[in-house]
Amino acid sequence: MELRFEQRLKQSLSQRIDPKLILANNILQLSQLELQQAIEQELAENPALEIPEDDPCDNCDLPRTLCIDCVFAKNTVSSDDVDLASYDLEIPTDLSGDPDNENDVISNIVADVTLHDHLRLSLRAVLPEEQFEIGEYLISNINENGYLECTVAEAAEALGASEQEVEAVLAVIQTLEPSGVGARDLQECLRIQLENLQEDGQGNPLALAIVRDYWQDMLQRRTGRIARKFKVSTKQVMDAFDFIKRALNPYPGNAFRPPYAKNADDPRSIIRPDVIVRRTPTGYDIEVVQNDYYLLAINSHYRQAYEALKNGKSSSKYSDDEKKHIIEFVERADLFIRNINQRRRTLRLITKVIVEMQQGYIETSSKLFLRPLTRSQVAKKLGVHESTVSRATANKYVQLPSEEVVPFDFFFDASVSVKDLIAEMIREEDSKNPLSDMEIARRLQERGLNVARRTVVKYREAQRILSSRQRRR
Repeated sequence: MELRFEQRLKQSLSQRIDPKLILANNILQLSQLELQQAIEQELAENPALEIPEDDPCDNCDLPRTLCIDCVFAKNTVSSDDVDLASYDLEIPTDLSGDPDNENDVISNIVADVTLHDHLRLSLRAVLPEEQFEIGEYLISNINENGYLECTVAEAAEALGASEQEVEAVLAVIQTLEPSGVGARDLQECLRIQLENLQEDGQGNPLALAIVRDYWQDMLQRRTGRIARKFKVSTKQVMDAFDFIKRALNPYPGNAFRPPYAKNADDPRSIIRPDVIVRRTPTGYDIEVVQNDYYLLAINSHYRQAYEALKNGKSSSKYSDDEKKHIIEFVERADLFIRNINQRRRTLRLITKVIVEMQQGYIETSSKLFLRPLTRSQVAKKLGVHESTVSRATANKYVQLPSEEVVPFDFFFDASVSVKDLIAEMIREEDSKNPLSDMEIARRLQERGLNVARRTVVKYREAQRILSSRQRRR
């Protein structure tokens, strides 16, 4: 057999993501702490990047790389950045805090990450965006013990989705921590925990089989019958019972602790806001929180050498390797600074839209005025892709004029907490003419929440709220 080798030319089209776009997206989605770590790493790796000690702006004393946001330079902002003039910016605030300063108001703001916050953040990482509305609705109906309080049929009816879609999203929620969360009853809760332990190699196959197939026999302690079914000794069945009591938690929600919290009872547990919204006589000021690590500039010596090379000067002064070094690191530093500034602008614009859309809640702190809002709506208003809004708001927090610190995800709960809305409507009703369940359902529908009357009854009774006839005075 004869082997032949030949060369051929072939043209093809393929899509490649620009590395600059990858870097911009990575910086956009970083939290405040992660961004600080990224800046420290870039400062260590890039000799052309530095935190300036001099050469400040003549007006605001900030590095010239930040003058685009200077309140004194609004008249010189280019047409491309005209959206930045919507709100006055302030000099970046250093929230790094002094550990010895116990009178720092911001540092002492406590905003616990709740079980619902944790589940929403975790779910966003594993669930497609088009299914997240279902996920948020189900999470809003998980009680403090970690159990789902609505049925799949009720959720499907409220969301206009199929029961298969709701079941699929619920199955994803049940894979999240704490183990057993999202279960509809005790048997399902224990079964989920046993399956997770089995996957980790720490399970008990007999205990799992008993909970899954012989639940009623276990509740009635029919050890002999279970032993005969599995052809094991009574002692092995009792050991399985002991394993269930020792290793499982019937209230998974109570075991939740924020992943970073070593001591959940520590009064100084804090969350630092990424954005601060302040009320002014004319509206609102929006400030993206920054500290000294954000005040970056290109080293003056590298900048001068780069400009000389670009202008064709001093070309003989440097070797080819030196030219490559200067151009590479200066352009890398310039791109890094631009991406950080773009992150700040994007956060401000997203916050501006949220303030406009959720002004009722921001003014009153009442969930009754919290409007259903999705990331796609914000993206459409800003003319950007929905993924940009998702990246920019992931794991970030905003401080409201009331000094409440909440995650951005709080404003993107498309279902809103129906229970909270029902409770607030009843709390603010006329006691002489209380709202009927049908009237509450109608008002919820006006807010875009398609909730049936029987669902209103269920949520009302779950909160131990009397009927309209019993509430009348």
